[in-house]
Amino acid sequence: MKRRIALAVAAVAAAIALPLSSATAAEASTWRIAGYYTTASECDRAGQAGAVLWGPLYMCKYTGQQNGHDWYELWVH
Repeated sequence: MKRRIALAVAAVAAAIALPLSSATAAEASTWRIAGYYTTASECDRAGQAGAVLWGPLYMCKYTGQQNGHDWYELWVH
């Protein structure tokens, strides 16, 4: 009886843990926008300053002009 209960608990735990672990791995591999800046140097400084939060991988992408200003997106991994 104890063995059946232990097997049932293990099956339920595995059913819950597997989808959660795969979702975490998928989220960790995505890029996301962390901010918008008017110069490439501001974007680069923000990427370096936030490396403690998102790690050393970041990129500054030029997105064009709007209202007479150049805009750069800070993408972090």
